[in-house]
Amino acid sequence: MNILNVGYDSTNYYLIGPNANRLLIDVGWPGTLPKLLSIFKRKRVPLQDIKYLLVTHYHPDHAGLAQEVKSIGIQLVVLENQQSSIPKLRRYMKPSNPFLEITLDGNLNLSFIDSRMFLLHLGIEGEIIHTPGHTDDSISLILDEGIAFTGDLPGSAWGEDPMHQVETGWQRIRSLNVKTIYPGHGPVRYLE
Repeated sequence: MNILNVGYDSTNYYLIGPNANRLLIDVGWPGTLPKLLSIFKRKRVPLQDIKYLLVTHYHPDHAGLAQEVKSIGIQLVVLENQQSSIPKLRRYMKPSNPFLEITLDGNLNLSFIDSRMFLLHLGIEGEIIHTPGHTDDSISLILDEGIAFTGDLPGSAWGEDPMHQVETGWQRIRSLNVKTIYPGHGPVRYLE
C-alpha cells in the first residue's frame, strides 16, 4: 500500500490508495488549508487525486479543516457512529480559530458493514472499525495487510469507562492481525 504522511504541527495525516484514487485520513486545525496544500505540492500530490477524507475522530487537530477540504472537492466520509459528533466539534474551538462548521450535506454516510466495499472501490483492501476509548466516535482503518490507522487510540482516553474501552479497541485491532500502527501523533509503531 502506498502510504504518504502529509502531516504537520505535531499531527500525522495520511494519504493512502492508488495515485489517482487516494483517501486522506484526518486533516489539520482550522485555517491551515494553505499549509496542507503546500505539503501536497511539495510531495507532488495532485489535488484531483484525493477523492475522500476519513476522520478518525472529531477533535480540532483531526477534523478542524474538514469543511475547508470539502470546499475544494474532497468528499467527507462519515461513519455511522460519527454523525452526532460533527456539530459538537465547535465546543473545542477557541473564538480565535477560523473554524468553518462542517455541513451535513454532501457527505458520504457509511456503515461499518459497508466500509469494506467502499474501500475496495478505491483499490484498498481493508475495513473501518469502531474503536472507542479516546472518544466515542473514534474509528480505525484496518488494512488486510496488517496495517492500522488509529488516530488518537494509542493516547489518552476520555470515555465513560475509558481504560476498558481502550483495551477493547486494542484487542479488536490485534484480532485482525495488525502488526503496524500509523498513529495520529508520533512515529509508526510495530506490534509484536
